[in-house]
This record gives sequence, C-alpha cells and structure tokens, in this order.
Amino acid sequence: MLKGIALLFVGASFIWAGVSAWKDRREQRIGVLEAAILKVGQAEPLPENRWDRAMAYVQPVLLLTFGPIMVFLGMVILFV
Repeated sequence: MLKGIALLFVGASFIWAGVSAWKDRREQRIGVLEAAILKVGQAEPLPENRWDRAMAYVQPVLLLTFGPIMVFLGMVILFV
C-alpha cells in the first residue's frame, strides 16, 4: 500500500513538474547554485547551447510520459 501511495505522489509530482517545465521551456533558466556562484564571482551566465535547448524539450516530455505511468501503477497497486 505504501508503494502505491508513493507512486501516486511521485507520479503527480512528475506531471506537475512536466507541465511547469513545458510552459517555461523557451525561457533561459539557471539553477540556484549557479546563480549564487555567479553572484559571488560577479560574472554573467553562459549563453544556452544546443544541448540546453534540446533538454528544455526532452525533460518535460519524459516527465509527462513517466508521470501518468507512475500514477497508473500506483492505482493498480492500491486497488488490485
């Protein structure tokens, strides 16, 4: 039962993160750690390269693929 609840929670989190990432995929983002390092060093962030742009599309697709699968498996574990 705990596995089913965990899968439901993680799957719902994946879906939420995937929708959020899909809406913001065209914006340039930097992580909190990178922002802190750049602030201390008083430097500008590097421009996005092809890898960054590709991952901005791949990551939400993977999250939106595996999220519903996890929710489905959680429901199966809980109700079967």
